[in-house]
Amino acid sequence: MIYQISVYTENKKGALRTLVKTLSDAGIDLRAFITNENGEFGTVRMLADDDEGACAALTEAGYLTKRSLVLAVEVSDEVGGLAGLLEVIEEANLNIDYLYAAWDRTTGQPVIVLHTESLAEVESCLVSKGYRSLGRE
Repeated sequence: MIYQISVYTENKKGALRTLVKTLSDAGIDLRAFITNENGEFGTVRMLADDDEGACAALTEAGYLTKRSLVLAVEVSDEVGGLAGLLEVIEEANLNIDYLYAAWDRTTGQPVIVLHTESLAEVESCLVSKGYRSLGRE
């Protein structure tokens, strides 16, 4: 499991640039980034090379942040890679709250970042089926 940072920001011109510049100025490297719009405000979810530093920089800049555990699981870069992962989760009768895709720069493989109420159970299930969970040695 790894930490994800969620940030709540206004849905207005320049808001994302300002948020990302705050992190850049703090020397934070983003590993994954997704935005979700919800009217006047939006949620930005991200993985960073320094999640604690990212939260500190964003909080200091006035952002409301939340740091939470998620799974980041490597999948094969082929047709059906994600389908296979989801099949394993469904066969185990487990549920996913949300997911998004990223890329592991080290291995060059796609990574699925997912959140569920059963993080440890989902991680154990996937690892037992041969998936590699980032953050796990």
